[in-house]
Amino acid sequence: MASYDTPAQATFGGQYPVRTLDTTLTVPTGETTVTVTSSTKFRGTVEKVEIDPGAALAKNAVIKGYESDTPLAAGTRDQFLNYTVPSTAVEKVIYPAAPLTDNTGTALTWDGTHPIVGKYVVNGQLTLDLSSAAAGDSVRVRVHVRG
Repeated sequence: MASYDTPAQATFGGQYPVRTLDTTLTVPTGETTVTVTSSTKFRGTVEKVEIDPGAALAKNAVIKGYESDTPLAAGTRDQFLNYTVPSTAVEKVIYPAAPLTDNTGTALTWDGTHPIVGKYVVNGQLTLDLSSAAAGDSVRVRVHVRG
């Protein structure tokens, strides 16, 4: 029988390590979008995403985060981040959650109304997109993955 570490039994201080993708997305001159893909693979759960907008980040700019090698089409990707910048861009911390389903694809709920959610699981390179922005706009994004 295989044995697996649990957080309480892990040999490195009782916690699974957290790795961070820390990048700044800056829209180049003459463009309205920018995409950054991590150079390394991340395996685990997305625990937290921190967004730190630059001095001038366009209202309604959209920041998306997802696994780079997902086989799903762009419009249906399983995104752990899909954030639209409000009129006043401020620092934001997001704790992503994904609605859970049973083995038939039916959404799980507590009482038929309130969904049961879990953490996003990633296994590969991460991609961050900034779209609907203006040239020169920038935003720092930090994605924390436990695993």
